[in-house]
Amino acid sequence: MPRLTFLRRGTELVNVAGESHYQAALQALTGTDGTAEIRREVEAVLIPEPANPHDPNAVMVQISDHLVGYLPRAHAVAYAPTIAAVEARGRTAACEAMIAGRGGETSALGVFLRLPEPSDETGAPSPPRGAF
Repeated sequence: MPRLTFLRRGTELVNVAGESHYQAALQALTGTDGTAEIRREVEAVLIPEPANPHDPNAVMVQISDHLVGYLPRAHAVAYAPTIAAVEARGRTAACEAMIAGRGGETSALGVFLRLPEPSDETGAPSPPRGAF
């Protein structure tokens, strides 16, 4: 398990890109078995993926070792220096996240990240808790 550094809690609420391709992983993470509304606070890990064939600036978003999507392109570029600063210390960047939406057969689950301004450095070694 990587040593995590949680980014400071910010006001930026970022919708993860591509989560429609990872609905099975999101259903597994939430234990979705019907069409109930889901709203689950979790921790997300941000992992650069420079070998990504579609975007060398890609940043994977993982929850409990499941790939659930990517930072949108503009956010991946903006947060690259912050993530690189965390990695330079031998750690992995993480942040508060929420899986929300409706599960079930016609699943429409999304992932939202709570991030600081991209220029902010990193936060505490443990995640802040509280209302998302």
